[in-house]
Order: sequence, then C-alpha cells, then structure tokens
Amino acid sequence: MSEAKKEKEVQVHIPYPVLMDRFEDVLSAGISPEVFLDGDGLDSASPDDLRRIREEFAARGLTVTMHGPYGSINPGSANEEVRRGTEKRYERVFEVLEGLRPRTVVLHAGYNERKFHGDTELWLAQSMKTWPRFVKEAERIGVVIAAENIFEKTPRTLKALVDEIDSPNFGVCIDSGHLNVFSTVEMEEWFSTLAHKIMEVHIHDNSGEADDHLPVGEGHIDFPLFFSLLKKYAADPVYTIEPHGEEVMRRSIKAIRKFL
Repeated sequence: MSEAKKEKEVQVHIPYPVLMDRFEDVLSAGISPEVFLDGDGLDSASPDDLRRIREEFAARGLTVTMHGPYGSINPGSANEEVRRGTEKRYERVFEVLEGLRPRTVVLHAGYNERKFHGDTELWLAQSMKTWPRFVKEAERIGVVIAAENIFEKTPRTLKALVDEIDSPNFGVCIDSGHLNVFSTVEMEEWFSTLAHKIMEVHIHDNSGEADDHLPVGEGHIDFPLFFSLLKKYAADPVYTIEPHGEEVMRRSIKAIRKFL
C-alpha cells in the first residue's frame, strides 16, 4: 500500500521578539515559523538565538523561513539615499541569514505606481543596483529570496525583475491580501505570468478595502480559485499565514486545512 500523501506544511508569521518570548510554546505546538525581523529585530538578534531557532526547529522536523524588514526602505527607490540605506539594512539581513539558514526570505519588491508615476524602467534600473550582490549571497548561503507584491497593480514589474535577475534563488511571494486590495487584473494573470517563479504565498483574507489579515473565509477572497491556480501554475511554494494575534492564528490554521 502506498504511503498517504503528507499534508502541506504551513509557516506561521511570528515576530522575532514574540518567538523568543514564547519559544517553547511555539516549538511544542509544532508550528513552523516565518520569523519576522524588522529593524529592531535585526539589531537585537544574537548568533546564539539564531542557532537555537535553526537547530531546535530542525530537530522537530519543522521548517524555518524569514520575513525581512520593509519600513522606510525600498530596494528600487529613485531616492539614492533611501536605496543605499536599504542596502545597509540588507547587509544585516544577510548576516542574520547566515545564522538562521531559512528556506526562504521574503523581502518587498517596492514598486508603487503612484510614487514612480508609471516609470517602471527607472524602478527596474534602481532595483538592479541593489539586488545582484544579495542574490549572489543567497546562492552561496542556499536561501531563496521571495520578492513580495504590495502596491503592484499587475505582475508586470515583478516579472521584469525576476527575468532580469534570472537566478533559481530569486523568485516572488504572492500575497493574497495585497492582491485583493491593489490588483487591477484577474487573479489568474498573476499566477500565469509568474508561474514557476512563485516561491512562496502569503495567505490571509480581507474585504478588498484594507489589508486586514483575516483568516481564510472571513473576507471576500476566492480561495478555492487561489489554491486551484497555485496547483496549476506553481511547483512547490512555501505556504505562510500572517495572522495578527494568537486567536486569529488559531482560526487561520483551522480555516486553511481544507485546502491542504
């Protein structure tokens, strides 16, 4: 008799300070964390803590992924001071990655039509000043960078970026909530355009008005369609839920199981 198919593992977004404060609770619950390190988290993360996360979750057969900082930084910013500041932050991100060794690290792509006035070529040129050195580091470490959509209205800019970089260690993270609020094209266009470059998905719901981070089924997103498109176009992406609060986390885990 063939072995039963294993249920898809799901990462849970957990800020680094919360993870360290509730470490044994998270570990004993069998939760695979997406460790969120903002600026303060990056500055306070110690080599011993990073090694502890890496080793103890691996010993339980659990996967660790990471979400990097995004506030006040932008790898494709037209403002050189902001872009260079982003590079400095990313240097610390990659120091942390050396110790944590996650499967993926999510970083934001940074294109916003309102700020760039539709000048995608400027954004791409600025982005290519930032990414190549870090992609080489990702290849060396063995981690995959997943560039996440936020304000992007279409997948066109992310497609241009991954095509220009052209590395197996650089892909995209499709965020269902951001898609529902900001996209102006059909969901399938995102999946068909980005296809094999989809390395991770962030799974949370909303009504289409704000990025509410609700559990699946508590908003208006068509998740049967979302998961069917994942199955059709993406090979083996990381699934991550991004709950805001412990009770929301519990509802999120329960709600997603029917799609696994």
